[in-house]
Amino acid sequence: MHKRYKGIAWWGWAAAAALYVGASTAAIEFAWDRAIGALADVGAHRLDLYASSLTSELGRFEMVPALVARQDSVRALLKASPDEAPGLTRAVNRYLEAVNLDVGSGAVDVIDAHGSVIAASNWNQQVSFVGTNVSYRPYFQDALAQGRGRFFGIGTNTGVPGLYFANAVHEGGTADDKADDKAIGAVAVKVSVDALETAWRTPGEAAIVVDSNGVIVISTVPEWKFNAMRAMTAQQQSAIQASRQYAGRTVEALHFRRVGEWNDAAWLGTFPDPRRAGRTTRYLVMSRPAPQGHDTIMVLLDTTGARRQQRLAFAFVTGVFLIAVLYALYALQRRRTIAEKLNAQEALRRANDQLETTVAQRTAALTDANDRMQREIAERERTEQRLRATQQEVVHAGKLAVIGQMAAGLTHEINQPLVAIRTLCDNARTFFERNQPAQALANLERVGRLVDSMAVLTGELKAFARKPEVERVAVSLGEAVAHARFIYESRIRDEAVRLDVRIPPGTTVYAESSQLQQVIVNLLGNALDAVRDAGTRAVTIEADAPDAHDRVRFTIADSGPGIAPEVLAHLFEPFVTTKPRGQGLGLGLAITSRIVEGFGARIAAVNGDEGGARFTIEFMAAAPQRTEHGR
Repeated sequence: MHKRYKGIAWWGWAAAAALYVGASTAAIEFAWDRAIGALADVGAHRLDLYASSLTSELGRFEMVPALVARQDSVRALLKASPDEAPGLTRAVNRYLEAVNLDVGSGAVDVIDAHGSVIAASNWNQQVSFVGTNVSYRPYFQDALAQGRGRFFGIGTNTGVPGLYFANAVHEGGTADDKADDKAIGAVAVKVSVDALETAWRTPGEAAIVVDSNGVIVISTVPEWKFNAMRAMTAQQQSAIQASRQYAGRTVEALHFRRVGEWNDAAWLGTFPDPRRAGRTTRYLVMSRPAPQGHDTIMVLLDTTGARRQQRLAFAFVTGVFLIAVLYALYALQRRRTIAEKLNAQEALRRANDQLETTVAQRTAALTDANDRMQREIAERERTEQRLRATQQEVVHAGKLAVIGQMAAGLTHEINQPLVAIRTLCDNARTFFERNQPAQALANLERVGRLVDSMAVLTGELKAFARKPEVERVAVSLGEAVAHARFIYESRIRDEAVRLDVRIPPGTTVYAESSQLQQVIVNLLGNALDAVRDAGTRAVTIEADAPDAHDRVRFTIADSGPGIAPEVLAHLFEPFVTTKPRGQGLGLGLAITSRIVEGFGARIAAVNGDEGGARFTIEFMAAAPQRTEHGR
């Protein structure tokens, strides 16, 4: 009996696995060969392009030293006596400056037979080549010995790399006549390769030029520049140092590894990745000789795209294989499902009859439960309505309690005007008896003003005492504080409490006006109670501007003894108080907390760092309501 899994024999699974491995391997190899072949075509095109750009960009400078060397003024300067030299030097300097500007080179120099630069296009610049001895430079030596020279190196004066072209200056003006072929000096032109590197820089590839020493002299990857593509011998290092070709630098070998061959013109290698330290990138490397000199042009093409093609090919084969396997499993499962479905239909019919009976029973039970729930909901709504009414009564009772506590101070405030009114009336009667109506009328006017002030005070008390209409609107925080301050004005004055109010003008919050006044009256009254026996009697009321979440932070802080830690945790619970027995029921802060929560705000209490208690309310900010006069 063959072992099976999911209804398929083991040999079927083995054959499928072997087919999958073979197809995946073939697809990966095909994708790699195809992608690398395409890269090789791109590389050949890039090499043609870079060779052409070298010819066009550098070739136009190669003839410049030969043309300058034929100038009579240059030859005359090289043969001039010390008396004639200054005048000729100025003329040649200006001529070289004009040539350099016209052709766009880095610098043009005239060098005498001893290797000293006697005239240069940069004669009037801060860094001038005039007076520099370049006898050690190969381009000067080759120009005197062979008529012309070509050399890549870093400038010893400027530290800027460039390509040098040089041509000998002959005594007769040309080397064709053997009688006049003596070289009396040379003309050199320096050309910057920065433009080439910028033009060659392309994402996903690198381009370099390697000189006859194997050193990278032009590179679109700056980190590779002046590294060697092969290990340098001690003799080569000595020759390089003698010519100062790379400004005294020790040439290090570029750390790359050749990992495979593609064909005769291309190979695969890993090179340091300049963007990620310690990482390498695999390139397809192609090269060809440069059109001038003994240099070599190399182009390196990133093979990341080829590896991506391999992954896509592998994913495609895997997807096709998974689809085939899933389809086979689906077919087997479908056959099994049909058989099971036929067996289950009879059981389903039997269960359906039983289910109908059960549904009828459960429906009746749910109906009864729903009726009970509706009754409970109605009862709960009635209870909530009674609770809200009770809360309003408690809040109103809290107001009346506050009014009772303020009765003594208010009696004093009313008695003083009453005494003054009695005195003024007696004086007015006396003035009338003396036939002095002007003084009597003045006393009566003062009586009227005192009556008006008493009316304002009683009006504030009536507004504070009436039951509020529970509706959240935009309420001025400054006006609510002013109302509370007015109520406690006599107490603040009599107890010498320093009250500091800092409310930004126009600060409005969502609240109910009279309830907000009750909250601030309660908190201010508690603060005054706290500082009554304190050495420093100070109360600070302040509010911040609305924050990014449109919330206004309102604070009342006192200089009293603070709140005991065991009380602070339960401060807003009913019947919790810090006052002596008989001076409070402990309902003020509980009522205040419920009112604040009704505003959609939050209240908290802490002890200040320097002593005293601090109550903070975070209100929702509101835009100020316009009055009828402001419309």
